[in-house]
Amino acid sequence: MSDRLWAGWRMAYIREAAQDPAAAACLFCGLAEVPPSASSLVLERYRYGFLVLNAFPYTTGHLMVAPYRHVSCVTELDQ
Repeated sequence: MSDRLWAGWRMAYIREAAQDPAAAACLFCGLAEVPPSASSLVLERYRYGFLVLNAFPYTTGHLMVAPYRHVSCVTELDQ
């Protein structure tokens, strides 16, 4: 059994982002366009996706692997 992670201090950010029309766009599509840098948190880009650090991690070093394709499930991606 796993416990639910909760970071209540993030609610202000969530409420603000929900009111921003630009927030409705895909976060990862925006990140796919910026070059890797410390300020963008994009670490590296590859042919089918890129590595990015989470700006608001639950744990230290939270790394995300983001594909360029939009799919509803990771199993829909090509090998």
